[in-house]
Amino acid sequence: MSAITKSTHVFATHDIPLECDVYQAGDYPKSAPVLLFFHSGGLVTGGRQDIPPWLVQTCVKNEWPLVSASYRLLPQVDGEALLEDAKAAYDFAKRLGINSEDPERKVIAAGSSAGFFMATIIAHHLTPKPLALLASSGIPTFHHQFFSSSVLIPPEPIAEDEVEHLLAEPVSVGTCPSSVFDVDMVLPSGAKNFHFDASSQAPVDRKGQDPNRGLLYDYLLHRNDFLAYVGKVDLGFDWAVDVTKDETNKKLREWPFTILLQGDKDDDVDKDVCVSVSGILGPRAMLLMAKGEGHRFGRTSFLEDQGPGMDEIRLGTRVLGHAVASALKRAQS
Repeated sequence: MSAITKSTHVFATHDIPLECDVYQAGDYPKSAPVLLFFHSGGLVTGGRQDIPPWLVQTCVKNEWPLVSASYRLLPQVDGEALLEDAKAAYDFAKRLGINSEDPERKVIAAGSSAGFFMATIIAHHLTPKPLALLASSGIPTFHHQFFSSSVLIPPEPIAEDEVEHLLAEPVSVGTCPSSVFDVDMVLPSGAKNFHFDASSQAPVDRKGQDPNRGLLYDYLLHRNDFLAYVGKVDLGFDWAVDVTKDETNKKLREWPFTILLQGDKDDDVDKDVCVSVSGILGPRAMLLMAKGEGHRFGRTSFLEDQGPGMDEIRLGTRVLGHAVASALKRAQS
């Protein structure tokens, strides 16, 4: 059993180089699916190093390589650029570690918070679709009244001059993760390393990025601006409402099974964003609601940890394993 390693790759150049980190052990089978992950940050900040340890553990135990990809940030780019970046990351994951004559690998798409939007647009626009989708406090769509109701998260509206310098920044990827996963946090078996020394971690190079870019989420949310940026690629889920149509049922059958981990005390994204999508997708989705938990609960947790929300996380990882196995079986039949 080999220890997992981290390697960094440039998977595309779109205005700027786009990098991803690959976490895997050398003895993983090349036929195993790859989990492609997109970080949180409201599409305006964050960093690809911010990966929940429990997700890495899930990948290790299933021998799935994990690819955590950067993407260009709003408001310097729009939704079409996000889709371009998502496609490039998806293509990279499908070809990870295989020869040109080998068949493409299957991919699981996952994301935390707004990073899940990146996973969702892959399912909407690209083929073949991912085997399954996994959201941690995810935003599957901005077609929800939460994003058109002038929601104010801070006590006062953010003034234009507070974000003027952020709006004027050049195109960039997120370099300000709120937490950082380190391969030494997990043993080769996938178990938590209880002897990990956090003081040994090297600081993340922010590359000069303003750590306050997160203000832009509150700013764009209050101005109802998100759909102005991503509306062209955000297909929403209204297409799945009328199940009396054959076309709707066909699309629902093809939609990847979707697991939505959500806290019922989320102050950053209305829980109904996930609740409503789960209701529309019906048997193609599972909503796991953690009582008393807020946005991105479990973001630094391990599968062995106890406490609120961990039962939902552990169940979600088990369901993901079953969903992937079922999708692989269908693909082979």
